[in-house]
Amino acid sequence: MSNLDKMFNPRTAAVVGVSTSNPFSPGNVIFRKLRFENGIPTYPINPKGGTVEGQKVYKSISEAPDGIDLAVISVPARYVPDVLEECGEKGIKAVIVVSGGFSETGKTGATLQEEIVEIANKHGITMVGPNCIGVYVPDTVDTFFLPSERVARPRRGHVAIISQSGGWLVERLEEFADRGVGIAAAVSIGNQAQTKIHDFVRYFGRRKDIRAILAYIEGFGEGEGREFVRACDEITPKMPVVVFKGGQSEAGHRATQSHTSSLAGNGAVASAAFRQHGVIEATDEDEVMAYSKVFSFEFRPMLGPNIGCLTVSGGHGVIATDEADHYGLKMPPFNEEDQEAMRAVMTPAYQGIASFRNPCDLTGSASDVDYERVLDVMLKIHYIDAALLLLLPYAPGISLQIGARVANVAKQYNKAVVAYVPDLEKYEVIIRGFEINGIPVGDTIEEAVQMLNGIWMRSQYLMRIGVLKKKRSSPT
Repeated sequence: MSNLDKMFNPRTAAVVGVSTSNPFSPGNVIFRKLRFENGIPTYPINPKGGTVEGQKVYKSISEAPDGIDLAVISVPARYVPDVLEECGEKGIKAVIVVSGGFSETGKTGATLQEEIVEIANKHGITMVGPNCIGVYVPDTVDTFFLPSERVARPRRGHVAIISQSGGWLVERLEEFADRGVGIAAAVSIGNQAQTKIHDFVRYFGRRKDIRAILAYIEGFGEGEGREFVRACDEITPKMPVVVFKGGQSEAGHRATQSHTSSLAGNGAVASAAFRQHGVIEATDEDEVMAYSKVFSFEFRPMLGPNIGCLTVSGGHGVIATDEADHYGLKMPPFNEEDQEAMRAVMTPAYQGIASFRNPCDLTGSASDVDYERVLDVMLKIHYIDAALLLLLPYAPGISLQIGARVANVAKQYNKAVVAYVPDLEKYEVIIRGFEINGIPVGDTIEEAVQMLNGIWMRSQYLMRIGVLKKKRSSPT
């Protein structure tokens, strides 16, 4: 078991810095989560001793029982070196330093940070932080010092999140929970004094339960940017790495200095390096969500940028066309032969009112069967690389089973298919029908197109490095 395995799946833990008088202190919140919510045998530490939540409080790490996998330190910065030294002598190999007051505060704090890195390295400790909120794994471990009843937590899934900002990470977990996107693990790295972003990219990239890595980055220390893209070179052929980078503006750059004491660097240079090494850069938080969600599903590639679009509303098709054009995606008109093939499978009474140019407007008269049959024909067309389904369930012929029915058609083809369904509770059955059958659903047309853009960017990279074979035939 590696040190990071112990951190993300500890059998036993200790929290240094619980309070015997303030039940809402960070240390106490962390202790309650680990001990009572995660069910991990956890030892509270405070020099005064006593009891907390009916549990014996040990006066030091040295007095606590042996065999501790993970220690979480939440004490004033000046005490951290001594506590970390005790952890090393105790044989604890995974440590999270929640405490602030290090390099983010200036020269004195930076010196203190260098000291704790030296101690960790001397004892072979893997340390996350300082100035962080630590790690979260659904149903396993949660060191965030935020009461569980105040923050939604996502279910277990396939996305790993690495963040230099604890607050940004908490917001993403809220959003992932709201959108039903599961995560495998999340880590707030704070000042990344010892373990860096690239260490976690490599760690998560080796795990079989993870399909995508999302990283919020404010900047890199000297040489760290180069090491990050090297790590991505190793991992991106196997899974996508999505980055959202803060500190792009001059004002944002200054803000990062007082946040995690990171160096934001040149945004244009970083973006170019990301593209070269297969990293997908999200330009805003909407793209963060779209890319994270689509890559949490089993990946189906696009061998070209051409999308076939099915809708029951001409206006929605126009909006989708504009969004696709913004991202450099194409909706090529179908040739006459293919239009007739799609028309022929429509319900006869509606063949004359439907349009099959692309987007295909099946009109509000379309039924589940029409969607199934037309999609089946469309996905056979050689110059169509992906399908975008704009599902407006207001049409009387559309049932709550359409998600599962259409998804089962899509399963027969190795082409990317993405749907848009209004994010309303009454359509939850449709959305679930799509997603449990492997079709991601955007709650806006823009998000659905962004999902396809993420697939296309990743596919282009995989074709460039030879993992995917390029398409031979040209669009007509």
